[in-house]
Amino acid sequence: MRFLLLLAAAFLQILLCAGAAQGAADEAVVERRVKAAYLYRFAGYVTWPDGVFAAPDSPLAIGIWGNDGLADDLAALVQLRTIDNRRIEVRRVREPESLAGLHVLFVGHARNARLAEAAAGSQARATLLVTETPGALKQGSAINFVVVDGQIRFELSPEAAEKRGLKLSSRLIAVGLGPSEKAR
Repeated sequence: MRFLLLLAAAFLQILLCAGAAQGAADEAVVERRVKAAYLYRFAGYVTWPDGVFAAPDSPLAIGIWGNDGLADDLAALVQLRTIDNRRIEVRRVREPESLAGLHVLFVGHARNARLAEAAAGSQARATLLVTETPGALKQGSAINFVVVDGQIRFELSPEAAEKRGLKLSSRLIAVGLGPSEKAR
């Protein structure tokens, strides 16, 4: 009888752990999808300098460095969508040499150590730099994802965007976090 109770307790523990793992996995998927939606929307609130696009029908290229799951989610989201009559191309960035031709660059947690390199490369190319690293705005990011009260939000540095020749819409600035708002 004692063996059956131990077996039942072990089985219950496995079920509880599996449920918790599934819940965490579900949260990670939701977080990625929210960030993918934001990335798509951000590109629509940027004024790009003349000459950034090779032709009127050139695609808007969004690079994802350090989060292949986000790249997959974003590619699925933008598959049939456009921004300013431009189709959207999602690229997985493997090395900083492949930053050429990107209009938006997202640098994930996995590439935090190379954020300064990404910031320097994107500044020379009029690329909107988006990150998810505490303190990234001080390192040259124009938009940084943060979690506030359990929700994905973003903080902005219009100055960092302007250094790259980009202008963020006042509508985007109005919904971003201000300097006095605290993030986790």
